[in-house]
This record gives sequence, C-alpha cells and structure tokens, in this order.
Amino acid sequence: MMKSTGNESLYGFSVSLYRGRFRIAVNGQEHSLTGNTLVLLSSGQFVEISGDPGDYSSRTVEVSLDEILEFPSPVDLDIINLAMTHPVIPLDENEVSCLFLYYELLDRQQSQSPSAYRKEITGSLVYALMLEICDSFRMLTERNPDMPRPKQEILTDDFFKLLARHYRTEHNVGFYAERLNRTPKYLSGAIRRLSGRSVPDWIDSMLLREIKFLLKTTDKTILEISEELNFSSPSVFIQFFRRHAGVTPLQYRRQG
Repeated sequence: MMKSTGNESLYGFSVSLYRGRFRIAVNGQEHSLTGNTLVLLSSGQFVEISGDPGDYSSRTVEVSLDEILEFPSPVDLDIINLAMTHPVIPLDENEVSCLFLYYELLDRQQSQSPSAYRKEITGSLVYALMLEICDSFRMLTERNPDMPRPKQEILTDDFFKLLARHYRTEHNVGFYAERLNRTPKYLSGAIRRLSGRSVPDWIDSMLLREIKFLLKTTDKTILEISEELNFSSPSVFIQFFRRHAGVTPLQYRRQG
C-alpha cells in the first residue's frame, strides 16, 4: 500500500493520471477504479492509494497557488472546486491520451538544458493542462447529468457551490447552514466527515487564496481589500493574514 497526505502547504495542487486497476480513498471516500482516472488533490487532503504496483501506472504534476494565480484567466476557482468536490474523475482513452501529451512535454522541458523561456513555456503547458482538465470534467457532467450521488455527497457539493459564491463576504458557519437548511453542528460534522476539514477551515482557505490573489494581481490597498472581503477592520484583516500566511499582507506583496 502507498499512503500520502500531500505536502504541508494548504495552497498547492497535485494532478495525477492513473492507468490500470487500483483503489483510492480521499478523505475517507473510497473508490475502486479500472481504466483511466484523473486524481486532482489540494494539499492537506488525506489520501490512501492501494493496489499491486504492476496493475497501474501514474504521472503527477504539482502546481503551487502562486503558479495558478499567474494564469491569464480565472481557472483557479474551477480547479479549487474540482479538487474539493470531485477529486477522482474517470476519463476515456482519448481524454487520457491527450492529457498524457502535456505530461510528456513537461517532462521534456525539465530534462532539457536551461533556456531563457523555460519558466514561461512550463507555465503555459501547466495552464493548458488545467484547462483540459476543466473541460474533461464539463464533458463528464454532460454525459452523466443524472449521475446518482449519496445524500451526504450532495450536501457537500451544495456547500462548496455556496462557498464559492459567498466566501468573500460571508465568513460565518451559520450563514451556510441556514442556506442549506441544516444546523451549524450538522453541517460542520458532515463536511468534516467527507472532506477531512472543518467548515471554518474551508472558509479561511478560500479567503486566504482570494487575499493572495488580490495582493499579487492588483494595486488595491489593505483597507480596500479588507472592506471588499468584509473584514470588520484592517487590523482584523492583517491579523487573519499573518496567522495563516506567517507574514503581513504588505510583506507578502513585496515578495514579488
């Protein structure tokens, strides 16, 4: 058995392609798979993969949040949502063959002698890979619009959809519980069981990603960002960021 819990950063992603027969459990949800499978994980998720190594092969690309934020379109939220709600995606042979080409090109870039444009070429390939993944998921849902799901999984998906729409201004568990017609205790328990992380942790993670995005890609002041994200004051905003990122917002911005 091979077991992985990802790296310590909460803000990166691994994108793996599997061919063959294996079993995988993501945050306690088990999947027995045969064929071609995409596994998209955000760091901090709990993962167990088991099976005879001779029965499957895999290729993995790891992407940091900073790399995602440099992409020329808002693909980041799509990738984040996929990693949280649908980390295991079956693929047909044409889809997996197409995606494997990106892995081959990325490997070739890493094995070649350093070039003036390696970073830009690699970034472009990763960006294209992410777009292909989003498109593969779109086609899967179009092929299976009525795919049955357990009630708890439906609740989890509904929560993450709601979170994606409101995390910038709604930071309280009670807001999401009320919208989903559940008590805060019930919602928190369900999300923790199925994702391995609490509702406040997911809210904080989404907020931190958004703050980093705004600090890196805009000239907005600390006051403007704190007001846009509905913090009660700039000092509360700064304390939040320092607690989660280890530096102040201005220090993070100056890191380039």
